[in-house]
Amino acid sequence: MALFILQLVHTIVWVTSVAMVIGLAAYVLTGRFARFVPWALGFPVLIFIGILINGECILQTWARELSGIEEGWARDILFLPEPVARATMPVCVPAFAVIGSAAGWRWWKHRTNKP
Repeated sequence: MALFILQLVHTIVWVTSVAMVIGLAAYVLTGRFARFVPWALGFPVLIFIGILINGECILQTWARELSGIEEGWARDILFLPEPVARATMPVCVPAFAVIGSAAGWRWWKHRTNKP
């Protein structure tokens, strides 16, 4: 039961994070949703800090512990196939770095140019 709850929470975190990156991309391209930017930057940054501290996704570490798997990958998101789940970090971290930087720069520029 604990593993299922962890998978459910991680699924929600994954969907939210991807939505934030998509929202940031929309802001970079259109300038809309400016109020959303600090939250959309903050959530993935907190996840990234957790990865830096732990060396990998904290929820993946917990999933392995709950599954009894010492090395390798444990299912930690409910609906993603393993290849997609494993590719998430190598794809999303660089994408967030580029999109997040562009959004932060645009947001900062917009905020400092107000009369």
